[in-house]
Amino acid sequence: DEFIIGTKATGKHTVYLVYGEVPAGEARAMAPNGHDEILFLLSGEALLSEEGGRNVPLTKEQAVSLEPDERFNFRALADCRYVVAGAHTTAHAH
Repeated sequence: DEFIIGTKATGKHTVYLVYGEVPAGEARAMAPNGHDEILFLLSGEALLSEEGGRNVPLTKEQAVSLEPDERFNFRALADCRYVVAGAHTTAHAH
């Protein structure tokens, strides 16, 4: 599950915050889609696998910066809770 605090809550289109939960063994795509993002793992253990090769292991209370054009697969190795903070660094529509 993901819960997004964005334009409706802040009245701004430039920044957002996402809270998510992923049960152990499940995976989801993590793609900033033109935004700068910071992923902070609140609890659990996960593996980020980048399309093209790089693997980034994450444990509780670790963070990683995601570039606007990167695409990762987030696999929960244990039940995970995370937050993603993001910002529009260049103007675009979506």
